[in-house]
Amino acid sequence: MIDFKCTSCLKIVERYMENTEQTACTSCGCIAKKILSTPTISLEGISGSFPSAADAWAKKHKPSVQRD
Repeated sequence: MIDFKCTSCLKIVERYMENTEQTACTSCGCIAKKILSTPTISLEGISGSFPSAADAWAKKHKPSVQRD
């Protein structure tokens, strides 16, 4: 998703587009230019680490220990 800001009405619009610097504003039809936006990420837990796909696979396929 890319954020665009209209040069006329200053409305910020989010669209899914690839390799484009401008688009038409959905509000007024003027030029909306690409702007930098803050990525949204969330880390799990206090440590700041998050599981990878390999960790999830290993946890799912971990053999269970059986005692006699």
